[in-house]
Amino acid sequence: MSFLRPSIWRSSPMQMVQLFVQIEAAHDTVDELGKLGLIQFLDDNEHVNLFQRNFVNEVKRCDDMEKKLRFFEEQIRKEPKLQRLLPDNMLTVVDDDSQMDELEGRFDELESELKQVNANQETLQRNYNELIQLRHVLTKDSVFFQENPNLIEGEGHEHSARSPLLAEEQNVSEVAKQGVKLGFITGVMNTDKMPQFQRSLWRTTRGNNYVKDARIEEEIIDPQTGEETAKTVFIVFFQGERLQQKIKKICESFGANIYDCPDNSFERSNLLQKVTVRITDLYEVLQRSKDHKRQTLAGIVPKLFSWKKKVLLEKSIYHTMNLFDYDVGRKCLIAKGWTPKDKIEEIQLALRTATTRSGALVPSVLSIIKTEDSPPTHFETNKYTESFQEIVNAYGIAHYREVNPAVLTIVTFPFLFGVMFGDVGHGLLLLISSLGLIALEKKLAGKKLNELIQMPFGGRYVLFLMSLFSIYVGFIYNECFSIPMNIFGSQYSFHNDSQTFNYDHTDRVYPIGVDPLWKGAPNELVYYNSFKMKLSIIFGVVQMSVGICFSLLNYLNQKGPIKIVNIFTQFIPQMIFLWAIFGYMSVLIILKWVVPYRTHGIDPPFILPTIIAMFLSPGGTPEVTYFSGQGAVQTALLFLALISIPVMLIIKPLFMKKFHNDEVERKKSGHHEEEHDDEALYTGHHGEEFEMGEVFVHQVIHTIEFVLGAVSNTASYLRLWALSLAHSELSSVFWERILIAQVEGGNPFMAFIGFGAWLGATVAVLLLMESLSAFLHALRLHWVEFQNKFYIGDGVRFIPYSATRILSGSDDEE
Repeated sequence: MSFLRPSIWRSSPMQMVQLFVQIEAAHDTVDELGKLGLIQFLDDNEHVNLFQRNFVNEVKRCDDMEKKLRFFEEQIRKEPKLQRLLPDNMLTVVDDDSQMDELEGRFDELESELKQVNANQETLQRNYNELIQLRHVLTKDSVFFQENPNLIEGEGHEHSARSPLLAEEQNVSEVAKQGVKLGFITGVMNTDKMPQFQRSLWRTTRGNNYVKDARIEEEIIDPQTGEETAKTVFIVFFQGERLQQKIKKICESFGANIYDCPDNSFERSNLLQKVTVRITDLYEVLQRSKDHKRQTLAGIVPKLFSWKKKVLLEKSIYHTMNLFDYDVGRKCLIAKGWTPKDKIEEIQLALRTATTRSGALVPSVLSIIKTEDSPPTHFETNKYTESFQEIVNAYGIAHYREVNPAVLTIVTFPFLFGVMFGDVGHGLLLLISSLGLIALEKKLAGKKLNELIQMPFGGRYVLFLMSLFSIYVGFIYNECFSIPMNIFGSQYSFHNDSQTFNYDHTDRVYPIGVDPLWKGAPNELVYYNSFKMKLSIIFGVVQMSVGICFSLLNYLNQKGPIKIVNIFTQFIPQMIFLWAIFGYMSVLIILKWVVPYRTHGIDPPFILPTIIAMFLSPGGTPEVTYFSGQGAVQTALLFLALISIPVMLIIKPLFMKKFHNDEVERKKSGHHEEEHDDEALYTGHHGEEFEMGEVFVHQVIHTIEFVLGAVSNTASYLRLWALSLAHSELSSVFWERILIAQVEGGNPFMAFIGFGAWLGATVAVLLLMESLSAFLHALRLHWVEFQNKFYIGDGVRFIPYSATRILSGSDDEE
């Protein structure tokens, strides 16, 4: 059983350790242990409020420094040229040797300086914007007044208060000539508010106004957000002071900037010259302010991520130290945690290094604690096996020392996907995609990617294997974009006499996969349905049998007599029940494939009626049999299947009751309990109380679930046949109806259009939607049909304190 020992098969053996660390060496000790990433510390202060712990002030200090660093980064990312100089992650950044007190003072100075620069720049930008807007107001108003020279001149003229002041644009000059003296308000507002602004003016003044607007060609920078905003110059003509007050209030409510504009051209021209000079001067001052800010930020850029790394690690160190218990008398910190058994020497070396580094006189002490608490589960993975392990972990973390389903999932998951997605052409397209993601591994690793990219990138090796198995199964199906591949030549030959294809080469078969002549044959669907349906049943029975065998591996790792009970009352009857019915069905399928019944003049019976008759007519012998003695074999198998049900149901609760009584008697007689084995599989116990009814009900549920599940799970594997058939037929429709139909039309342009439509449909429907569907169905087969035969999945993930994990952001994701 040595091949089962590697930590990919079972969780690494864990043990609880206790550390006694002097207070002056605590910081350096946690730092060294974080570099190792081998201890998951337990919280010894669960009942202590977070704000009352020993190092809460240090954590708050780091939080404040992090806030300032985020402010620096926000300012840098507003400058595109400086943003490109920032590294992708903190893992590759050189450590900063500065002390925290020194960094804190430096951060305060930089924050104060940047806030002062931002305030000054915002004021300058606002003044600059006002001058720019005033220049546009003067320019636009001059143009408007030139078009209407008599608009502002005139004398009093009586008119109806209920009628609109200006009904038509062409009447403006006529009104002025009649002697009406009009007032006006001019300003600038956001372009997107203009329609609503004009409607509000019209309703408030009852139409007694005239509005003229013109869009400002250049974008105005908002001083608060720094974003460019579209602005529009407007001028509103009205009559009377009451309307003037109303219009001003409306302008203020819409956030408009109102400017005083002279009503004669000479004053407007003088004011425009002054404004232009002021704009030039203010622009130079504003640019100098921006240059100063850029220089300040440029000095921060090379050190920013080093500072972030330093502060983040310091915060994590003090946060971890808050989990420790503080012994006031001995002035030391006491920590508890889980660690793999084989890593003790590395931890002790780190403790000695931390003691030397801190200059502490008393070395740290590590002791091993015996406990009956369930340890966390830890599987050693690499970049290839990690994604398959995460597929299993998404269902549930393995119980400590439980067999890991990911070992088999590495092969069976992509294989079952390939059975549903089998096509050489589509598999090659998936292979190209996966190889592209693998080629970009170093470039994209550690970056925060979009979810649509992160998911396939994280599963790039899963995608790679799925594409390989799709190509392999595609050769078995002999399909490339639904087209048969006649590589080795069909074994069928056409006979002119009968106008049929006959199988003449009885001494050999097509070298690999299905003979290409079956594709397009009149009975193609009948053949492929039979072939894929029977394959699905065989694959299902084999994988469920392996799942039951995995339960045997779990039982063998248990301790005590319950191991033997589980083997004889669970594993053996479950295997007998599955193979007595569905295993027998699989054997009949293989017999029907292998034995040439028709050459002996025998037409073999159908399989499903044979299995149904096995239950409805036990002991009967069918007229046509697969082999001699079939009736007796079926009777024996049916008897074994039925007798295995009460064995699974009744015997185990009785033994558990006996074991509990024996344990109680041993305790009464003064015998100690057996020593806890931290490498054995414990699936729970009932303590001092033992409820026979509860145990029996649990066993009834478990037995019914297995018996009914054996039927439903086997039927569930037919999804392999259904999705494979759907994929093949859909691919054929795309090929024949979209591409070939246009090519046969003889129009090159339409053939090109047809190829584009076929490629788009293939990528969108088959490569994206169909592959996702096949992925989810393969996931279902592993989570439900395979893992429910043995997998407990109620464990706790081993999450050690690790500097690498913290810097990469893995803690935030979890």
